[in-house]
Amino acid sequence: MPNFKIFQDVPDQARIKIFAGNDVAVNADTAGNLGITSTGLAVTAPVNGLTVTAPASGLSVTPPSGGLSVTPPTGGLAITPPTNGLSITSTGLAVTAPANGLTVTAPASGLSITPPTGGLAITPPTNGLSITSTGLAVTAPANGLMVTAPASGLSITPPASGLLVTGSLVSTVATTDVSATRANIVDTGGTPDTTYDVLGVRTWTFGVVNNSTAANAQAHVKLQISPDAAAWQDDPTGTVTISQNGLATFVSSIFLKYARLYYSAVNAASAVTLNIFYQGQL
Repeated sequence: MPNFKIFQDVPDQARIKIFAGNDVAVNADTAGNLGITSTGLAVTAPVNGLTVTAPASGLSVTPPSGGLSVTPPTGGLAITPPTNGLSITSTGLAVTAPANGLTVTAPASGLSITPPTGGLAITPPTNGLSITSTGLAVTAPANGLMVTAPASGLSITPPASGLLVTGSLVSTVATTDVSATRANIVDTGGTPDTTYDVLGVRTWTFGVVNNSTAANAQAHVKLQISPDAAAWQDDPTGTVTISQNGLATFVSSIFLKYARLYYSAVNAASAVTLNIFYQGQL
């Protein structure tokens, strides 16, 4: 009441105090603001997940000294960064991708990944790793970047301006090695051997060994080439006569798609056995 005087020997007892249900006074800070004190503040998200909307300046999350553990809901965790991007700083950040792989879509300005000092290890999921971006920049550590392709192979599609590889490039050169034995050759008219497509082979050579048992068994062998495997032309090297235990090699001086050997016996009475080798580097 106005102008009503109170005489109280203990002034503290004249104040109004608020107590919680467990008969404990509600806490306030030194400025009189209501304080919430808890050993670990527990926030229970609704069934469909918890949505945190960051301000335009970005959201800063400082994990405790023991690290930050985030358990996504059953349907997965969706993070929408603010306009100026999302910055996550941590001493060792572990991201566990869902079972069907992790999809990272970079902004139009490109995605920059700076690996730690010990290098960056990327383990793709079972169905492979897909990174889609308009310009993806990966900065490799000083000791190089190692990419291990899955068993099905690694497909790299370069951007429209081309793909630039700086440093030493090591590639494995494939080879082809085919051999066959032609035994009991008595035809003096001649027989064509297997046709080979040599268009995609950088270097190739035919090797022929006369493996006949009779000392007088000789063979005539020549190289033929063709653009369509139908019309054949003898190579300018001509016909070579190979005696018993002799070796002859055939390399064409004309570039056409198909090549084959053509062989015959010198004497029908002396059967010839030829070991024919086709060897090339792809």
